[in-house]
Amino acid sequence: MPTDVAPMRRLDPRSILIVVGVSGSGKTTIATALAQRLGWPLQEGDELDPPAFAKLHSARPLYARDQWSWLAKVGSWIDGCRQLGTGGVITCSALKRSYRDFLTRGRPQVRVVYLRGERPLIEERLAARKEHTMLPGILDRHFAILEEPDADEDPIVVDVSRPIEEVVAGILRELAPQMPENRDAVVARDSTERPAVRDVKPCAPQPYPETARRTSLRSDLPLEIEDYALIGDCTTAALVGRNGSIDWLCWPRFDSNALFAALLGTSEHGRWRIFPADPTPRISRAYHDDTLVLETVFDTADGQVALIDFMPIGGATSSVIRLVKGLRGKVAMQTHLALRFDYGTTVPWVTQLPDGSGLSAVAGANQVVLRTPVPLQGKDFATVAEFDVGEGECVPFVLTHGASHLPTPPAIDASAGLQETESFWRGWSSRCSHAGPWNDSVKRSLLTLKALTYAETGGIIAAPTTSLPEQLGGERNWDYRYCWLRDATFTLMALVTAGYRDEAQAWGQWLRRTVAGSPHQLQIMYGLSGERQLIEWEVPWLPGYRGAAPVRVGNAASAQLQLDVYGELIDAIYQGRTLGLAPIGSGWALQRKLVEHLEQIWEQPDEGIWEVRGGRRQFTFSKIMAWVAMDRTVRDAERFNFEGPLEAWRKVRDRMHAMICGLGFDSERNTFTQSFGSSELDASLLLIPLVGFLPANDPRVRGTVAAIEQELMIDGLVLRYRSKTDIDGLPAGEGVFLPCSFWLANNYKLQHRDAEACALFERLLSLRNDIGLLAEEYDPKAQRHLGNFPQAFSHLALIGTALSLHDAGPAQQRGKGAKAAS
Repeated sequence: MPTDVAPMRRLDPRSILIVVGVSGSGKTTIATALAQRLGWPLQEGDELDPPAFAKLHSARPLYARDQWSWLAKVGSWIDGCRQLGTGGVITCSALKRSYRDFLTRGRPQVRVVYLRGERPLIEERLAARKEHTMLPGILDRHFAILEEPDADEDPIVVDVSRPIEEVVAGILRELAPQMPENRDAVVARDSTERPAVRDVKPCAPQPYPETARRTSLRSDLPLEIEDYALIGDCTTAALVGRNGSIDWLCWPRFDSNALFAALLGTSEHGRWRIFPADPTPRISRAYHDDTLVLETVFDTADGQVALIDFMPIGGATSSVIRLVKGLRGKVAMQTHLALRFDYGTTVPWVTQLPDGSGLSAVAGANQVVLRTPVPLQGKDFATVAEFDVGEGECVPFVLTHGASHLPTPPAIDASAGLQETESFWRGWSSRCSHAGPWNDSVKRSLLTLKALTYAETGGIIAAPTTSLPEQLGGERNWDYRYCWLRDATFTLMALVTAGYRDEAQAWGQWLRRTVAGSPHQLQIMYGLSGERQLIEWEVPWLPGYRGAAPVRVGNAASAQLQLDVYGELIDAIYQGRTLGLAPIGSGWALQRKLVEHLEQIWEQPDEGIWEVRGGRRQFTFSKIMAWVAMDRTVRDAERFNFEGPLEAWRKVRDRMHAMICGLGFDSERNTFTQSFGSSELDASLLLIPLVGFLPANDPRVRGTVAAIEQELMIDGLVLRYRSKTDIDGLPAGEGVFLPCSFWLANNYKLQHRDAEACALFERLLSLRNDIGLLAEEYDPKAQRHLGNFPQAFSHLALIGTALSLHDAGPAQQRGKGAKAAS
């Protein structure tokens, strides 16, 4: 048998062909012929979303958001074919590289047939179509969108200037060289002559196909959420992917417009990649011990190189420093910098610095300066470079932000910056007083909280991102770059217990300054400096994380009525007095006014802890926290002899407790419920013993824990509530909210179920990414992080639970004095 004959590939009957090209390239004719030869279903992809298709072929603007809605439908049709076990052929007009990647990633049977044709030929064909007219500039748009394929796309590229029969035969040979040549005549462009094929019913959209973990250096899409790391300087923060790409950075503050927004779109919305030329390196990464200095190591065929990313602390301007350090051999490297101010929409004016050390980019009020010894050049509205790094060499890149009306920011010594940054973080970490069994995990979470602290004011943001989805492909996408009052007490107590008294004092001062004013104007969240106008709007040009639209800036929930924040705020003031963080009498006048207002409104329905948008209800947890506000006020008045109507407050407190136990408890099922008269459960009820409303050993608390274990747990983790109950005014479905599972572990500890508490805590620790970070939620089925990242509330819950398992946490301290009551 000859040995020089290549093995013949067999055609997978489940293969899907996506035929892409501009108008006039022959997509429909070629696709129809392929479907006839193969006996596969045929679909005109543009017909799946007529409004988006109409925009593509008109002068109206086509936002990326429109494209992603259409892409979800194309993906649904593809998955329908795969579910039937059949192949399929689908045509798509000008399909950019990132969208092709979206449709093929995780779908190994999908191949792209790329129709390449010179413009004069396409224009000639369009002119010959009597029924076809194209507005001036539309063909330009099509050619601009249809980017040339990369080699790693594994495309089938065909020259449409050849006869159609040759084109089709060439595609079939590429698919399976051993296929018999069944040369039926190629049909004309007429939908009535398409082959009769069985219908394909679209699957539910799957914009996030499940696939084995891999990190692509050249993908235009954002990575999995857990594949990002955090660097920051306590004024803002950046997310750095395992592939060496910074895909998110708002400058100069956490809540500023993003300069790099590829996290919510593609590279055209701004990113900064530094990566090896080798397309398949082995990648590992870690933070330098007890710091926020990230080191990503690329191991290639030619050697090994480290990419060290960090942001110096305390400078007059904010900078990102990236050091490329040769560890072994000689490695060819590349960088690609796409600067896009205003959430990916504004391309700056770029000029070379006078001294030749780099470049300056200006747009409106913003200026950024890049300094590096590597020669830079412009390409397609981006800055690119290629360079080699040998063993022992270090190549710096320093990107600095400044106001455009001020002088160019001065140069920074990158090596000195690294030493100073490591020294700062290690000095801060050394203050941690926790010495329990999970010390390293607690330290990493504390570092994350510090990184999310706005140094100028002491405010702590919920997360550095906006609109990372709580459901893959869904619309539960919110802006978390603000400070929530709900986190106040747990934050205060966790910081003090872990040894960070200064930070706790700064947080307490931020609280008192921010809420000062009329009690009826109390909000649930504020800006970094206490700003109140957090107007929510949608960003139409950003498609969202892997198509999860809309992207929101601002947060309309800031205007909601949420009674629980009164309890959180007053408990924080109470704990601050207990812990000696402020003068005893500080804040008492404000506290009295807040309680007086709460007395007038506590019986009203509200939007609740989960900020629902489906209408107000009598949420049980909201009433519990109103009781907390009254209880702490009574305790303060008793302990410090503060002036106030103490007896009247006691009566209100007792009436609150009785009403909650009467209307918020289902005696038949022995559980508290989400709202008065409801049968639904809610994980916020796990906080009942943690805030001292009832002791953990109360039969009603035990019953509530048991009910939540039975009805709200998926794969051992806790849902907030069953979203299908139409409680929040949004489409059903989300991941498990991680703090809820930490709350359950606290309940286990308080009920002396220590083994279960530790087991659940260890399980939650295992959900962190490879560098110890947690998002807001987790999808147990897809095993992916969900929601904004990294999430302060999740890390705060981790810290508090670790301390509580060590018998020194907020669960024990806040729950003191809880008494069973009817």
